[in-house]
Amino acid sequence: MSNTQKKIIIVDDNNANLTACKQILKPIYEVFPAPSAEKLFDLLNHVMPDLILLDVEMPDMDGYEAADRLKKNDKFKEIPIIFLSARIDPKSETFGLNMGALDYIHKPFFSELLLRRIEMHLSLIDHHKILAEQNRVIQDLFELKTKEVIQREAAEAEAQKASQAKGEFLSRMSHEIRTPLNAIIGMINMAVDTDDVKKIRSCLDKANNASRHLLALINDILDMSKIEADKFELAYSDFDLEKMLINIINVINIRAEAKNQNFVVHLDKNVPLSVYGDELRLSQVITNLLTNAVKFTPENGNVILNIETNKEAGDEVVLKMEVTDSGIGISSEQQKRLFSYFEQADKNITKKFGGTGLGLAISKRIVELMGGKIWVESELDKGAKFIFTIIVKKGKEDVHIELNTKIDKDNIRILAIDDSSEMRAYLKHVMASLNLPCDEAASVEEALMMIENCGDEPYNLFFIDYLMPGIGGIELTKKVKHITENSLVIMLSVADWNSIKNEAVAAGVKYFIPKPAFPSTLIRSIHYCLGMDTVQNIDDRRAETAVDNSFNFSAYTILAAEDNDINKEILAAILEKTGVSVDYAENGKMAVSMFKEDPDKYNLILMDVQMPEIDGHEATRRIRALEEELPSSSRASGIPIIAMTANVFREDIENCISAGMDDHIGKPIEPDVLYTMIRKYTQK
Repeated sequence: MSNTQKKIIIVDDNNANLTACKQILKPIYEVFPAPSAEKLFDLLNHVMPDLILLDVEMPDMDGYEAADRLKKNDKFKEIPIIFLSARIDPKSETFGLNMGALDYIHKPFFSELLLRRIEMHLSLIDHHKILAEQNRVIQDLFELKTKEVIQREAAEAEAQKASQAKGEFLSRMSHEIRTPLNAIIGMINMAVDTDDVKKIRSCLDKANNASRHLLALINDILDMSKIEADKFELAYSDFDLEKMLINIINVINIRAEAKNQNFVVHLDKNVPLSVYGDELRLSQVITNLLTNAVKFTPENGNVILNIETNKEAGDEVVLKMEVTDSGIGISSEQQKRLFSYFEQADKNITKKFGGTGLGLAISKRIVELMGGKIWVESELDKGAKFIFTIIVKKGKEDVHIELNTKIDKDNIRILAIDDSSEMRAYLKHVMASLNLPCDEAASVEEALMMIENCGDEPYNLFFIDYLMPGIGGIELTKKVKHITENSLVIMLSVADWNSIKNEAVAAGVKYFIPKPAFPSTLIRSIHYCLGMDTVQNIDDRRAETAVDNSFNFSAYTILAAEDNDINKEILAAILEKTGVSVDYAENGKMAVSMFKEDPDKYNLILMDVQMPEIDGHEATRRIRALEEELPSSSRASGIPIIAMTANVFREDIENCISAGMDDHIGKPIEPDVLYTMIRKYTQK
């Protein structure tokens, strides 16, 4: 800013002084005269000066009072002040300088001196402002650099932490992969070195279990990779929620039974059993949580799965699921790392119990994709409760099972006998939801006492646990039947029905329910016992989950394109028991040629994707294109082609479909999955 742009206010009650100053300064500066201090403050409402020349001795308000008022006002306190005075008084001048004035200029004015003094001070002020701005810029740069350094150091620390976590993760992965791989190789070598059929079968069973563990581990790694690449998606369909739970429980129950754990499932009656969602991924989350609960819960502990409806709006339902255990618990510090991909809650726990730490992180992502959230409530050594919510839609079919309206509830008295308080509470809850009265007994002795003291309203329907302390459920059934001959006994147990069937029926058991029991199962058992249903004396829903080995495809011929001899041998062994005829092609080119020679011979094509000559995608495209070359009777465009590949990402499946294939089977091939797929496309 040039000097001509500087604004100066001159305050003096002497008009001659004002005029003289104005004449001296006006050629260089923009000058605003004020004949009094009050006029100064009026003028300041319109002009913000670069300098104020302030007379000391004035009536009403002198220069010192005016200066004090200026310095106390935040708006004006930074305006530079030079006092004008006709007196030379060192004490007075010192007082003014202490108030913050820049200088004193004495009257009468010498024009050259006045100009030089003002010019000097304004120049110093400008220089000070420049230095202040430079310091501010330097300070800003310093703070910015400091912030960048802090951020860089934090990022480096975070990267180092992530690198360390990934390193530890890879180390765990190496251990987790090599452990089942070692078992597979070791057991196969042991089987090769012996002629003992039982030992060979035992080795193969163990190798099979280890290979399935390895496959589950690889699936977790693939899921994590899809999540990292933001390619993790859900596949929606209608499914039976209770049937899905039964499939999970059939697996978990074996592990819980091995540790004598009390495994209870609470399925609220308001939960829709037919739902629209991703059955596979929901099953993955529940299985992971239950597996962890069983793993971290000691023998004779409790594992409880509770499912209820949290909110309902139209056909949309918010389901709340809880997995509670009485295990080792999780500290608040461990909980912070619980759902991270490359970290585990506690390394010592990992060493003791194993695992990769991927399951919970993957489960969290699945739950979030389903519109819900997952969290944990736990304390160290006090068990844990994992809770998650998901949003599903009601399925097209209503599979709710209600209590028959013909049942006379007033004439039913129920007694639930189980040493598990959780199971007794569950039975009472289900019976209460059916408006059926239900008493409970925690022991055989308590049950017998209640039966003998029931008076004129005897119990006539009993839920009895098979494994009870003391005489057990079978002996209790005998005593119950002896006391009340017409009583109906429903037995509950984790034991296999076939192993206890003879003695249970002989003792008078009317119906058997495998634990954990579902509301629909309990309702069916009551229906059967009261003569309102003709179901077999076993949980028919559970029976439905048995593997169907009755696939017979002897009327069909399959063309299988597979270049790997071992995979071909495995495929042949899987298909051999079905009676199907199979022709093998060593590559995609040969598969096209064989189909072209006799297109009506084949009912289905199993197509490996990665093959020499031409791959499965190109082979499929060429087979579909044969429709134009072959006679009109050709099935080139309609023959089912099923991809067989170890590539199981969604884009891999989509590429297969885009090439003209009808479906996809992931390797390693599960026999039942292959059988079901063949039946789906041949027995339409």
